[in-house]
Amino acid sequence: MYKLLFIFSCVLTTINLVSAKQIKEYVFIESSDTDSNDITLNNTKIANNAESLTPPPTFLKDSINQQLETKESNTTHTQSITQQKDSNNLPSDLHFIYGFDFTFFADNLEDSFPYWDTRTLLQASIFPEIGLHFYGQNLRVGGYYIMNMGEKIPQFPQNVGLSLYYDTHYKNFSGYFGIFPRKHWIGVYPNLYYRKDFLLQNPMTNGFGLQYQNKGLKAEFIFDWYGGNLQKRIDEFLAQGFLQQNLWHDNIFLGASFLLYHTKNDELLNPLNTIKDIWLLDRLYYNAFVGFDLQKRFMPYMDSMNLSLGVLGSVERKRRHSSGLDPFSNSLGLDFMLKAQYKGFGVENSLYYGQGQMKYFSEYGESLYWGLPFYQARFYDRMEMYWEYKNAYSATRFSFIFHFTDTKIANTQMLTIVLDTHELLKKLAKRQ
Repeated sequence: MYKLLFIFSCVLTTINLVSAKQIKEYVFIESSDTDSNDITLNNTKIANNAESLTPPPTFLKDSINQQLETKESNTTHTQSITQQKDSNNLPSDLHFIYGFDFTFFADNLEDSFPYWDTRTLLQASIFPEIGLHFYGQNLRVGGYYIMNMGEKIPQFPQNVGLSLYYDTHYKNFSGYFGIFPRKHWIGVYPNLYYRKDFLLQNPMTNGFGLQYQNKGLKAEFIFDWYGGNLQKRIDEFLAQGFLQQNLWHDNIFLGASFLLYHTKNDELLNPLNTIKDIWLLDRLYYNAFVGFDLQKRFMPYMDSMNLSLGVLGSVERKRRHSSGLDPFSNSLGLDFMLKAQYKGFGVENSLYYGQGQMKYFSEYGESLYWGLPFYQARFYDRMEMYWEYKNAYSATRFSFIFHFTDTKIANTQMLTIVLDTHELLKKLAKRQ
């Protein structure tokens, strides 16, 4: 009897040792850094070896299966990463990115005095960029160079800049940190904030941007430290935000935006005075609107058809060494916008009526005010008639623009061509 028990215990011990060896070999193979083909071959080998062994009792099989299932659940992440590796033994979500964007811009402004000096701009610019993509994140470095047509000698450093930034994307959230292009903005800001030629000639943001997008909501916050000198105690930065909520199947939209400037630069704020009394200028611009998108439900044959009504305002104040704070100047008006486009041909009209904006434009000009100077008038209607072509990687737009004020009618002819080679390469890669 004791001999039978001894023999039976030896058999159970042997079975346990073999089973443990199988588990150990399986775990080692699953956690090793091999490609998916090696994993498949080794697992097949283990299965064949297992078939040649005497099967263990039922209670041992249940124990072994439980251990294997536990180990398999713990190594799922390792398997998913290992199986993503390509022929070069690099994960498929780890690759180099590169692009070479090109922009051509022509802008001819006439009959704009006294609000704005007439001028003709003809420029071409390039934006080379390389980087590394890894698991929904990017690390990029590049720059830009803008060449004014007719200039034989490039202007340094005015027309040259660096881009160096990290961006991350998770579900509906995105973040940009460093010196990154303004093309990544998702907010739509009024012409009082920025005019088109300024954005093209100053394409970078120095700071960070946070964004959120889902089916009906779009939100953005940007912080841009665009100027400064620590030795002279100069700092210039801005903060801006945009929010839009779509309702009723995107047929109604409402939103708001703001732009806050902090300009602490006594050299810039006292251009004609040796006594630098003004040491800081505060400016806040704001916009709130509600609108209707008529294209989706009522005019599906149109490219776009929407209108909106809102308020557009600003607050400005100087700070002086001699007398302290100047009183706030408040400017407020109504802003009506209409956009209609059919087969690439369209009309975009914005009408402002209210108090004149940009209180100190005659003193500081375009060095501080980056929007359209026609907002100095109490009445300003901007009507743009254009033809536009867009696809995934390029956009072309040719426009005739009329600027109607209470005392003047100015006009602009504008051509913009933008080519995004990064999007082009992504499109070509999908076809392969």
